[in-house]
Amino acid sequence: MNSHFRRLFHEQEGQALYLFAALLIVLLGMAALSIDIGFALHAQRELQASADAAATAGALDLPNSTATAIAKEYDGESTGMNSYPDLQGVQMVSGYPMTTCVTGIAGAPPCNSTTPNAIEVEETVTVPLFFARVFTSQPITLVARAEALAPSVAAVPYNIVVIVDTTASMQTADSACPVPPGWPGNATVTREDCAKEGVATLLGELAPCSSNLASCGTVTNGNVQNPVQEVALYIFPGLGSSSNPGAEYDCWTQSPGVVPYGTSTNYQAIGLSSDYKASDSSGLNAGNSNLVDAITWTNQSGNCLTVNGSHLLQYGLQDPGGEHTFYAQAITAAQAMLQGARQNVQNVIILLSDGDANATGSQILPAWAQNECGQAVAAAQAATAQNTWVYSIAYGAQQSGCSTDGGAYSPCSALQAIASDASKFYTDNQAVCPSSAHPSITSLNQIFSDIGRQFLNTRLIAWGTN
Repeated sequence: MNSHFRRLFHEQEGQALYLFAALLIVLLGMAALSIDIGFALHAQRELQASADAAATAGALDLPNSTATAIAKEYDGESTGMNSYPDLQGVQMVSGYPMTTCVTGIAGAPPCNSTTPNAIEVEETVTVPLFFARVFTSQPITLVARAEALAPSVAAVPYNIVVIVDTTASMQTADSACPVPPGWPGNATVTREDCAKEGVATLLGELAPCSSNLASCGTVTNGNVQNPVQEVALYIFPGLGSSSNPGAEYDCWTQSPGVVPYGTSTNYQAIGLSSDYKASDSSGLNAGNSNLVDAITWTNQSGNCLTVNGSHLLQYGLQDPGGEHTFYAQAITAAQAMLQGARQNVQNVIILLSDGDANATGSQILPAWAQNECGQAVAAAQAATAQNTWVYSIAYGAQQSGCSTDGGAYSPCSALQAIASDASKFYTDNQAVCPSSAHPSITSLNQIFSDIGRQFLNTRLIAWGTN
């Protein structure tokens, strides 16, 4: 018996099994911790990305009081536009988003207590542990902070052409557009008025020159010194002459002379201009800029404020006539102009129309009388292929129309196809012609404001910068 126990005591076989069992526990514990830590790091990256996006979106709206609300729209909470399905329970920390005034960064826009130039976002989320529960039952609380500066001198140069429908259908009233202050009660606010107000909103978002300049300087031929974002205004049907485009927006003291669509038609009402504001932070330069005058609702001198029946003869773009719509050549003409304009900038076309191309008879060249919506799509796709961003705004677009296309396109589908991608398509009527990328942006002012913010640059800065 004693010899049997002595053998067991001195026997070394099987000792590796005990060591392996002990090491296996350690290895499994390390693997479990690695999985949990990896999940936490992944969650932290997603949380930080949503905070960065929220701060950037809010900063683009500064110094407006709505900046914090916009930041909330783009946060990582369940209702935010940057929520992640695998990261539930994200919350904005109380007191945030918060606007602030940053003065310690070179080139930062001017600011004070009532005009902030930066926004701070702080989000938090609690993520559970999986395998590490063997060691602790406490979840991990993650925090992400982001601070972004309002658009400043880093704004990217753009050449932007806005193409506005001025056919007869734009003379109809739009009850969604309020009557401006000072207008007679019997004045009709038309779809053209609404379009002009939208373009004015766009100009208010843009930067004619660097934001660190108190003044954009001397204006020469509609452009300031060292312009940043230049804007042109095109219309269809086109003008009968390029020598007097001002007839299109001078209260009709002269007829703009609409002509049938043709190869020599002038679609340009205003060429590329940057005099729409005297500085980045100032209001629109009414009375001193042809571009602003072309999209102003009323002439500030009051000369146009006369009532003709139920219509107010307001300043700015009018509807010179033309019952039929054809916009392919306006797109082609705009792109040709952009190709010959400033180089090393981003070219942009923004088209606003109901999309129903239906020109017939004397209104159009016979060669263009078929597939009119398809021709517009082809023109826009050709512009996109040349690196132009093409935006389309469906204003009253329907699911029926485009009668010359044989069912290939409807006004709605044509405008969707005209946009360079889904993010560049907007509509005022989600029920009839939905925009998957912008389901909550439906008024023309909202649409043009959202587009305008995309042409500005902001930047993330170190948290707590002051």
